[in-house]
Amino acid sequence: MTTTREPTLVLGLGRSGVAAARLLIRLGATVVGYDRDPESGEEIRGLAGRLSGAALPDFDDFARVIQSPGIPVPSDPRVVPEVELAAEHLEAPLIGVTGTNGKSTTVVLIDEMLRASGLRVSTGGNLGTALCELVDVPADRVVAELSSFQLEHARNLRAAVAVLLNLAPDHLDRHGTLEAYGAAKARLATLSAPEGVLVYNADDPWARGVAARAPARPVPFSTQQRLASGAFLDGEALVLVENERTRIRVDLQNLSPASHSTLENALAASAAACAAGASPDGIALALSRFEGLPHRAACVAVRSGVRYVNDSKATNPTAAARSVESCEGPVVWIAGGRNKGLDLTPLAEAAKRVRLAVVYGEAERDLEKVLEGACPVVRAQTFDEAFAVVVERVRSGDTALLAPGCASHDQFRSFEERGERFTELAQALGPDRLEASC
Repeated sequence: MTTTREPTLVLGLGRSGVAAARLLIRLGATVVGYDRDPESGEEIRGLAGRLSGAALPDFDDFARVIQSPGIPVPSDPRVVPEVELAAEHLEAPLIGVTGTNGKSTTVVLIDEMLRASGLRVSTGGNLGTALCELVDVPADRVVAELSSFQLEHARNLRAAVAVLLNLAPDHLDRHGTLEAYGAAKARLATLSAPEGVLVYNADDPWARGVAARAPARPVPFSTQQRLASGAFLDGEALVLVENERTRIRVDLQNLSPASHSTLENALAASAAACAAGASPDGIALALSRFEGLPHRAACVAVRSGVRYVNDSKATNPTAAARSVESCEGPVVWIAGGRNKGLDLTPLAEAAKRVRLAVVYGEAERDLEKVLEGACPVVRAQTFDEAFAVVVERVRSGDTALLAPGCASHDQFRSFEERGERFTELAQALGPDRLEASC
């Protein structure tokens, strides 16, 4: 590991910032930490770093500025995202995954495919562990979920395998426009090296456009078309074809229910894991065992014939609409929270198949305007009040669906906390036990 004595500013002293500070201090850098929360940063002092005080320091005083993803900053050649700092010092090849929807599921699938193939794997980034914490952890591969916040100022991030899933409006309160948001995510591909691999969604216009100008070798995947080369659905099988040779073939009947419900992610993960050295048997085994992730279209209870489905991770209108459309039978839908500067009108079409929408939180009035005429709408101020309305109005055979279409931060610390509250309330209903049919 190389060392440096250069003065370095770490912006943001949460999980990513503290991990970056630890790594920098181990490398010998002089570290100054800054956070908007004056109570943050005690760990930096304990690590032999110092705090800047209440005012944001002048960037000119530092050789590098390490940016935590939660801290927006203007473009500056000294700014280095925490994930790029980590990537400079990772010894194992990096597999990076980005896109609007499905990143975490794809990352976990790749991880499980590589592990099932006998490789040592570390996983982090936007999912779980900060990437700087993985430096010096023994691994054959590192798999990272990468958000637009982590990529927007990247200049030297080189992934051995880059994965582009899809683009839909999200985080426009930070990026301003869909074009800027897409450009941030595209950096994972446009910064790739010619010897790298780019796995991309051939069904997504944004991903196709990025792939056409990226230097890495392109490997497409598709749920909608047969491909001469790439990962696609061949009748009742998932296949990966390279140079007219079938590398992987897995019958869909051998996929776990969670894998079968996320075929787009299963295809992307299969192509990426294969490029990263997973075996066909390891990929097939992982697809048969995958159990899905919490807070993603998870049935958490069945009470009096009503299925309660927690899709708290559906934090933008595109994801929420897909969640509604995937439900069978009548739907009573909880939507709301804090809008991220997004156009909510795409929810209106999905709402036409909803029996009742219960909207809550900061976005309740905007959601009511969008959904009126598409389905009956009831407003509630708090999440618990919204859930109580659902309980009063559901009937046997309904799906009570939490697919918010908005961020959680008006009433919860995270989408996980919101999903846990939904699960807690659902499982506390009535005398029924949690039914196996869930």
